[in-house]
Amino acid sequence: MELREALSKLKTGNGLTTEQLSQMSGVPKGTLNKLLNGETKNPTGATLKKLADALGCPVELLYPGGGAPALKNAGDLMRVHRRALPLLGEIAAGVPIYADEQFEVTTCDESLHCDFALRVRGDSMTGARIHDGDIVFIRRQEDVDDGDIAAVLLNDEATLKRVYHIKNGLQLLPMNPRYAPMVFTLDECDSIRILGKAVGFQSNL
Repeated sequence: MELREALSKLKTGNGLTTEQLSQMSGVPKGTLNKLLNGETKNPTGATLKKLADALGCPVELLYPGGGAPALKNAGDLMRVHRRALPLLGEIAAGVPIYADEQFEVTTCDESLHCDFALRVRGDSMTGARIHDGDIVFIRRQEDVDDGDIAAVLLNDEATLKRVYHIKNGLQLLPMNPRYAPMVFTLDECDSIRILGKAVGFQSNL
């Protein structure tokens, strides 16, 4: 199977436009168009790796001409069960930072029940294996159970912490001993809003 055909099938299977795939992979839209129309047949390995990572598939599936072992006698490609969703700015795992409404597009497994994603900045959640630069997938809900990791909005600033309902207040607990728990009284809770529960993450490690 030719590269342009494999790339087109994977792009369509993921429900992505060319512009969305360009944003997710970092490959310029013009370069993508040339790959999709067959004008470029031998892109660099770095370009193929970026596209494979964005599409959630082994890079071997994109080697041109079916020369990679994974493509020999492969016939048609299996659909990759992923879906696109908005990546809404950044969320602090440390000091809270502003959660803006400008968003990119990322993908997650189709079976993951989530509404949006946020990119983590900081190291206060490393005890939960969530590191700086990771993407956290959030299911929108107004409250969570004690011990759940949640995206929490504090006066228009978003942070990622474990949530505990305590007597006469709320505690947001980091997962790094370098950071102290954040405790809020009932009166202070008026300025706090839970955006949703963290249901998964994608690590760069």
